[in-house]
Amino acid sequence: EAGVPEDLARAGMQAAGAISYETYSERSDRVSRVVLFCYDLNLPESFTPKVVDGEVEEFFLWDLEQVKESMGREYPDPIKPNCYPVIIDYLLRTGNISPQVDGYLDILRELRSGDCQ
Repeated sequence: EAGVPEDLARAGMQAAGAISYETYSERSDRVSRVVLFCYDLNLPESFTPKVVDGEVEEFFLWDLEQVKESMGREYPDPIKPNCYPVIIDYLLRTGNISPQVDGYLDILRELRSGDCQ
């Protein structure tokens, strides 16, 4: 992804945990169980991501306020829906969503609610 050279990826990657959830599709009448293993990747400011595999159209750099804004219901959505739980997990882990927020523990529980068996 993003044309990150292996040496930069290895140097900057840190395991950050996992999230799990289940989704139901009415169309297929199936429950999907999902586990996403999360990693933080620290890259030098000089790094510029490149579209290399056609999976994404473009990359853009947002500050945390822009990330939070993108989570609003009315925001024109450039992010795949399965990315939002990963973003929320990051915001929780880094203290950008405070434990004082109503429903904080519910959010933590829901991010690990999927049956991982």
